Amino acid sequence: MMEQADKIYNEEQNAQLEFLEQLISQDTTNERHGVYGRERNAQNVIIQKFRSLGLDVDVFEPDNRLLEQFKEADRGHEYADRPNVVGVWKGTGGGQSLILNGHIDTMPFDHLEQWITHPLKPLRVDGKLYGRGSCDMKAGVAAMIMAVEKLIASGVKLKGDVILQSVVDEEGGGNGTLACIERGYRADAAIVTEPTELEIMPAHMGWLFYRITFTGKALHAAMKWRGVNAIEKTVKFMDALRELEHAWALNKRHHFLPQPTINIGTIHGGMAGSVVPDQCVLEFGIHYLPTDSDEEKLGSKVEAEIMALLQRVIASDAWLTEHPPAIEKYQEGSGYELQADHPLIGEFASRFETVFGRKPVVRGCEYGSDARLLANYGEIPTLVFGAGSIEQAHGINEFVDMGQYLDSIQMLTDFISHWCEVFESE
Repeated sequence: MMEQADKIYNEEQNAQLEFLEQLISQDTTNERHGVYGRERNAQNVIIQKFRSLGLDVDVFEPDNRLLEQFKEADRGHEYADRPNVVGVWKGTGGGQSLILNGHIDTMPFDHLEQWITHPLKPLRVDGKLYGRGSCDMKAGVAAMIMAVEKLIASGVKLKGDVILQSVVDEEGGGNGTLACIERGYRADAAIVTEPTELEIMPAHMGWLFYRITFTGKALHAAMKWRGVNAIEKTVKFMDALRELEHAWALNKRHHFLPQPTINIGTIHGGMAGSVVPDQCVLEFGIHYLPTDSDEEKLGSKVEAEIMALLQRVIASDAWLTEHPPAIEKYQEGSGYELQADHPLIGEFASRFETVFGRKPVVRGCEYGSDARLLANYGEIPTLVFGAGSIEQAHGINEFVDMGQYLDSIQMLTDFISHWCEVFESE
């Protein structure tokens, strides 16, 4: 089957696919939401590739002490032998610089009996390349490297610097990219090559995740009126959250993004149908528009709205007034956006139309990525663009469309040469 699939592609395209397969075959699992990781396995491949291309190579591990300055840094992650790898193709001078950023870590995998191939044994079937990380986001990392390799092989020189960043621990929150920012890497623009199905995404939502614990009074269910049902108290708050989400749907709009959402994620309470539950724990998540961010690009305004809602629910209930629930924020991430008339969007869209002969789709990204960190902390105009569908990320039988992967290389090659400008010798 592999041999038959190979015949479809020319030698250059097969080499590009084989490089992606080499990355997929390396176990780069992110463990315990980023506390540990195996990224070094594929970073060794990338270090070798960068050196073969003659790039200036910087290999460094994130330093938790240096990351404390960033409010979105995740604490307690171990980075021994988990290096970022940055390769810089120096320009001749006088051109615009560009960062191409992608994460090399992947989510864990299980249920091996349900995969059509082992997650670390890439397989080409019907135009799809299967394997863990094929979509999220080793295709993006491979594509940006293959684009630079293609330009270097052509013999061109660019005026502006091209900075390739293969970062660790994105799935754990983004400390790898924050470490690049802390190290001083900046550019006139950045492209994060997350999977967008070749759509151009100049914005994504911010998010807040909470855990709230309601207490009640346990009693035999036959005498329910003498107890206090913690699940029912939780439902009162859930009803209020649904009303707020409905109000947001009516009143909040964004030119790139969908309406904000509130998702009830988990609910745990009670021990049996015969017992009035004395505790209920609710976890819920909010995805909010970047226009609702505070001065630091974070969600304190949205959080204030949630806390005010909770206080109104408490004030309406005598038991909750005397026994207020405990609420904990356990994760947050900023949103980001480029203004619709930003020249980076226009230039990228123009090159897309030239390369593919059609107008691109330009819209916001529902999920979060390291683009927010480059934009909000690095103050770099940033787009998200890459091969693959986010619907394939993290799942069983993850795959990337091989045609999209090859097209993304073509697009990035073209854009790099135009943004950074080809140097013409006298």
